[in-house]
Amino acid sequence: MKKWKCSVCGYMHTGEAAPETCPVCYASREKFVEAAGEKRVMDLAGYLEANIKGETWEVTHYMAMALKAQTLGMGEVAEALYRIAQEEAYHGANFIQRGSKINDLKSKLDAGNQIADDLKKDMEQMLAGERGAHKGKNEAASLAKAQGLDELSGFFRIAAEDEARHAKILDGLLKRHFK
Repeated sequence: MKKWKCSVCGYMHTGEAAPETCPVCYASREKFVEAAGEKRVMDLAGYLEANIKGETWEVTHYMAMALKAQTLGMGEVAEALYRIAQEEAYHGANFIQRGSKINDLKSKLDAGNQIADDLKKDMEQMLAGERGAHKGKNEAASLAKAQGLDELSGFFRIAAEDEARHAKILDGLLKRHFK
């Protein structure tokens, strides 16, 4: 028997071959690498972490496939893929929210996979993150532009403006509801 590690979420599989798909994040067999000597048994916190990471990965990939389907004129396929992405986001959000309620688990989770007991604190952290993302995306846009990658640069700029808008929304909500 061999040990196989999912390179997407870290799930460990024992068997002669890697599974067809990861049971945690559903990554394909190609994403598994042989993990010689690793004998890690995943605890509940590990499963939460792996599921949060896996769900996040799935959201971005389903959305990318939906965008591709949309550009190919396959509206029904695009809508179904968008819906799946929303459900995967819901799963990930629930793992974060529910895991953050259990003190035993909360202490074992990566801080990035937690929410605070205080909504205001969470929103303030997200506001800082949105502002940082705005700056980072503008820097990336400039770099892409300098390399002649105009389409990528343009999307970085669009995404940067979305991040700035998100920051304004959060700032307004904080001022109105958490004076």
